[in-house]
Amino acid sequence: MGKLAILLLALAAWPSAGLAQSATDAAPAKVDFDSAAPIRERGVEDPRAFVEATYRDYLDPVSGPEWPAFAYSDRLRALFDGYDAWQRQHEDLVGSLDFDWWINAQDWQLSNVSVTETAQDENRRTEIARFNNVDRAEEIHFLFVRQGMRWYLDDVVQGSGRGDDGWTLSALLQEREE
Repeated sequence: MGKLAILLLALAAWPSAGLAQSATDAAPAKVDFDSAAPIRERGVEDPRAFVEATYRDYLDPVSGPEWPAFAYSDRLRALFDGYDAWQRQHEDLVGSLDFDWWINAQDWQLSNVSVTETAQDENRRTEIARFNNVDRAEEIHFLFVRQGMRWYLDDVVQGSGRGDDGWTLSALLQEREE
């Protein structure tokens, strides 16, 4: 089974894990996505460190990273839930997420990974990942919002964010082929 298939299967199993608690609640929820996995707080403390750690996990060519649903904002989580529900009803169709959006590909051999950060204001940060995947240069922007004391991944943009020049994760999650 390919790496993408394994990641997509893991993603499909996560939406039903009791994720209804709002990210704005005073205490972050403890979510047990997999009984064998450690319980994680929702959100992340440091967006840059989170993105760097995720790409570091991609350097393992066999396992790759764990799927980071714990880090999604309520908005992104709802979009994934809607996409996953559609996908379950249309198993015969290939959805708009037929690739791993962290690397903009199905397979990976990453090199020259760097992550930089820009802060728009005290509650918004963008982490910019630049890397080579095999022989192609990539730049992916991870948009984070702060809610309470935690940061949440709210969207991801590759290239221009639209058309043949890139994509925006939130838009892909809303595409529905019938």
